[in-house]
Amino acid sequence: MNVDKTLFLIRGLPGSGKSTLAKKLASRVHIEADTWFYDHDGNYKFNPEDLPQAHHYCQTVTLHAMIHLEPQIAVANTFSQIWEMEPYLQLAKKYNYAVNIIECQNDFGSVHGVPMAEIQEMKDRWEKIK
Repeated sequence: MNVDKTLFLIRGLPGSGKSTLAKKLASRVHIEADTWFYDHDGNYKFNPEDLPQAHHYCQTVTLHAMIHLEPQIAVANTFSQIWEMEPYLQLAKKYNYAVNIIECQNDFGSVHGVPMAEIQEMKDRWEKIK
């Protein structure tokens, strides 16, 4: 495995600092599902029905970055359940990227106004990495 190529999978609840950390770790290629929900004017318009498309977008951008040999790639999504990281782990294996999984546990407040009830649902389904 080439240690010069690293995939950072950054997980955490909304407002935990995932995006900020991703931008610091991989300034050129930081990917997150939230990007899908911004319109051309920069307005955030979340639609839960679009989540599968948003995650497919993240995986596609990750694949293209790996094909182009980007040295550091950071994917910042909630990843509340372990299986959600599996497509990225498979890509990392295929393209020889070292993987670092980082869990953000801060609480800076959700910049997207995620209701506390939804954050609690995410906490309730949270899986720890063994």
